[in-house]
Amino acid sequence: MNQDHTDWPWPSPRENITLAELSQRCGMSEPELVELVSYCALVPLSPSPGEPAFSAHWVTPLRNAARLRLDFDLDLFTVAVLLDHLNRIDELERQVHALQALLPASLRSSMGFA
Repeated sequence: MNQDHTDWPWPSPRENITLAELSQRCGMSEPELVELVSYCALVPLSPSPGEPAFSAHWVTPLRNAARLRLDFDLDLFTVAVLLDHLNRIDELERQVHALQALLPASLRSSMGFA
């Protein structure tokens, strides 16, 4: 029975996963992920000589990058650049939400930040 990768339990961002698990969950091959590591677009938890481990937080941006790669027929180097931008956008969105949380409730509602 072939299990669709969308049926797997979603990993916690604090969880560590292997290269093989990351490959299965994001839809990219292991050699492609190794190439992204060589471009420094994907960073393992530690530079160990064995199989690298990755934070599970990489699953979502890699799945998005893999989808965009297929949609726009992108090469892997472009995916590396795209992945960097997706991570930066995610970081900036988290900062905006953190700053919005500091605003008083009355100011948030008047500015449209429910």
